[in-house]
Amino acid sequence: MRAAFRALTAAFFFIVPPASAEEVVLSCAVEESGPNHARRIWELRFDQKNQLVYIGKTMSTAAISESKITFRVDLGTGVPFSFAVDRTTGLIRVTGSMGALYSGVCKPVPQPAVR
Repeated sequence: MRAAFRALTAAFFFIVPPASAEEVVLSCAVEESGPNHARRIWELRFDQKNQLVYIGKTMSTAAISESKITFRVDLGTGVPFSFAVDRTTGLIRVTGSMGALYSGVCKPVPQPAVR
């Protein structure tokens, strides 16, 4: 099951190359690396053409390549988080000033066809 999900995720990212799609939406389920192991779900929208990311009501610049998406953003806590999404596997890693904070998996969210 996990191998099939990874293959599907990888196929999506390679079928929609950064130059052809304006926006990609990912749903990312992450788990805190601390003792509580709190779980969160983030929806990330990437504007590939303009190299921007939207998470919640926050926008940030991003470095979007064919293999990786990286960006840094403050989610209202006063402390910026660094995000790295591997486009091949969908794995996400979130770090802060104290090291690794969250890790998990992102999957594409299907968007309605534009007519």
